[in-house]
Amino acid sequence: MSAALLIFGLTLSTFPECPDQPGGCTGTATQRANEARSRARLVDLNRPWPEVRDKIVSACGLLVQDSTGHCFNDFNHVDCCTMDIGHAHNTNERSRVVGMHSVNYLGKHIIDASLAERGTGGSWCTCHLSSPADVCHKQFGARTAFKLVWCSGTGVAALLDDYANVLTSGKPTSVGGEEVPHMGGTRARVMSWQVLDQSRNTSWADRWRSTCSAVESGAPTAPAVDHDEL
Repeated sequence: MSAALLIFGLTLSTFPECPDQPGGCTGTATQRANEARSRARLVDLNRPWPEVRDKIVSACGLLVQDSTGHCFNDFNHVDCCTMDIGHAHNTNERSRVVGMHSVNYLGKHIIDASLAERGTGGSWCTCHLSSPADVCHKQFGARTAFKLVWCSGTGVAALLDDYANVLTSGKPTSVGGEEVPHMGGTRARVMSWQVLDQSRNTSWADRWRSTCSAVESGAPTAPAVDHDEL
């Protein structure tokens, strides 16, 4: 095999680019992403859900306010996406994420809710429909800083990085009989897991399943540093 073909083969075996973005995943706000992951590792998920959710929102680099009230609180808005400010006003008109509004303009919300001290760029809790060909990867051309996953649709939660490495895990508790998460409860957890479990990208689905199986059983997980292509 020629050197050129070898390099091409290696490129295809990893996760080099975000689809429908001419610059690939260069839309990632790296400093914000690193800060978000560092803070996510410190979140104690074995706490009352309202407290846990606020900590997750803050870890993502977002203000806890009305505009972020849905963040990590339903089946869909579970990706912490940290994007370069030049990508914050991207819309879905070109990327065409399946299941999303044709425009899906989020720029003004990103600018308003992002904590400036967490680094350049902005943050948002993007929809994970069609993961990994989702809003963060396709519309914003960014890797997710972390994803809230309800393993197997149970009450066991994990924050995973873009390679399905576990940042933290636990089981949030209900307060006063309120649902966890508030917008959908058990149904939301099941639907959120189905998005991942039924992903058309089988290698990513296998990784999510394997990681969650280890989380639920208490077994150690092997660190991952690359992906198959989207």
